[in-house]
Order: sequence, then C-alpha cells, then structure tokens
Amino acid sequence: MDARARADGRATATTAVAMRRTRKNRIVKITTTATTTTATTTRADGGARRASRRATLAGAGASDGAPSIAFDGEAVKKWAARATEAPWDAPAAGWREFFAARPIASVVEVDKTNETVSAKEVESHGLNLPTCKAEALERARVNTVRFRQNYAQIAAAATLLGCECAAFGLALVSLYLYLALKSDKILGELSLWTNGALKWNAAVVAGLPRDKLKTATLAFAVVLFLLSDATANTYAVIRSVMWSACIALVHAVLRPIDLKGTLANIVKDFRSAKNKEELKGAARAGFKSMKAWFSEKAKPVDSMPIVVVEKGANGVGSTNGNASPRDAPRRENADGAIDVQAREARETQTKSLPESQD
Repeated sequence: MDARARADGRATATTAVAMRRTRKNRIVKITTTATTTTATTTRADGGARRASRRATLAGAGASDGAPSIAFDGEAVKKWAARATEAPWDAPAAGWREFFAARPIASVVEVDKTNETVSAKEVESHGLNLPTCKAEALERARVNTVRFRQNYAQIAAAATLLGCECAAFGLALVSLYLYLALKSDKILGELSLWTNGALKWNAAVVAGLPRDKLKTATLAFAVVLFLLSDATANTYAVIRSVMWSACIALVHAVLRPIDLKGTLANIVKDFRSAKNKEELKGAARAGFKSMKAWFSEKAKPVDSMPIVVVEKGANGVGSTNGNASPRDAPRRENADGAIDVQAREARETQTKSLPESQD
C-alpha cells in the first residue's frame, strides 16, 4: 500500500509538472506570436504612414503649382541627338552672346572744344540664377546644345593649360593643328582672324601642301603622345574634362534663354518632325520654350543710368588754359542756377561794343 501510494504521488507530481510546462510553452508561443504580429503590424503601419506622407507632399507640391520633374528617357535621347547633329567643326557662338552681354549704363561725352557729342554703352554679363528647378533644367537643356562648340573650346584650352608634360603639350598643339588643317571652317575663321594674312585653299595652306601638312602634324602628335608619360596624361585629361564639365554646367544653368535660341530650337524641332505625333511634340516643346522665354522677360529690369562727361574748355580734362571769360560758366547761385537774363545782357553788351580802329 505504501509503495502504491508513493507511486501514485510521483505520477501526480509528474503530471502536474508536465501540465505546468505545457502552460508555459503555450504562454511563450502566444507571447511570441503576439510580438511577431505586433511588429508586422507596426512595420505595415509605418510603411502606410510613409506612403501617405509622400502622397500628401506630392499633392501639396501639385496644389502649389510646382512642376513635377521626372526622368524622361525619350527627352534625353532627343537631347543627345540634338547635341550631336551639328558637325564637329561648326562655328562657335560669339563670346558676347555666350555671356549674354547687355548694357548697364550709357556714357555721354560732351567735347566743348570741338563742339561734339558722343555716346557709348557700358556692357556687363547677363547671367543670373534661375527661379526654380524646372527653369534650371530647361536652361541646361537649351544652352548645352547651343553653346556646345564654346564648351569644346574651353575643354581644349583647359587640357592644354593643365598638362604636366612638355611632350604632351606639344602633342596637343600638333593635334589641334591637324584638326585645323582638316577643317575648311576653322581655316576660314583663322583667315578672318588674321585679316586675310593666312592664305589657303583645298590644296595649299600658307604656301605649303595641305595633305603633307596634315600627315606631318598627325605623325608628330602620335610620336609625342607615345614619348610622354601616360599616367600624367590620363590625370591631366580627366582633370581638365571634369573642370570643363563643371564650367559648362554652371554656365548653362546661369545663362538665361533668349528669343534667338528659342526660335532656333522651335524651327529645328518642326524640321525634324516626320509624323503627326512628332509635330505635336514639337508644338508642345515650342510652347514650353516660349513660356520659359516670356517668364524670363517678365523679370524686373533695373533702370539704366546715364552718365554725362564734359571735356574741353573748363570741363573735365580740359587742356586749354587760355579760355576766354565768355566761355566760363556763369553761375549766380551756389546750387548751380544760371541767371539767363544777366547772361543775355552781357552778350548783348559785348556785341554792341565798337571795333577798334588802328
């Protein structure tokens, strides 16, 4: 009996321990499941809140009238085609046009000795900051195509000035000469720049055979490239290209869009259109370009001052020390007021004096 009672007690204790363990496992499982569910719900709620916030910000931007800017692959392809359609030796824009030179003042010079009046304008650059991101992108799109040759000239000059090896610099000069000899447009520009001193035609340049000059300059450039330091040359080219790209981007963003470039782009768009859809796209692009130009013209412009400079007798920079009293300004008051009646009376008196007879 005692043994059976002890066995029953042990079985009861074992059953109780097993029941307690089962309850603990259930509690742990329930707690783990609840924690996992809570974490999943929290992440879902956080993602929903972020999506709702982005939608709210997008709606606020649209309600404020701010244009949405997104990547457009077709627009990039069109820009690349437009940027590469001109020949490599196309003439660059003038530097006054490059910097958007505009008059900021007028200077009027009055020469009392010679009794002449001349006027000239004082100019400054017209670069300014864009008002929004959309305007900056439109400026960059238009100006990088329009001033492509100017940026290429800046890159060529920066590469030549940034080279660290004399052989590499001479090779660049020889390469530039080869490119000039290859292009009729560049030779024409050089002839105009030298006032016709450079004589050239299809066979002769400066009295020498053109083909032989091209062969000699190209061979000289190749030999010097091979003799120079390749590592230093690579660094110089990469550095120059990076600086030139930064300068081009900054200028393209700061240079305002003018009517000449706008109309030129519109004409090119309509000429390149081949079907009805492309015509519609050209019309939309033209409307957008004209809108950007009108917004640029609508900006307030400062008034242009006029500066008057007097020269000659008793004027600024006068060299005549024997000026007669009649030429002196007759000012009656300290503020510069002139007594017209007194001046006319003196002139009448001077005219009425009898001439001396010898």
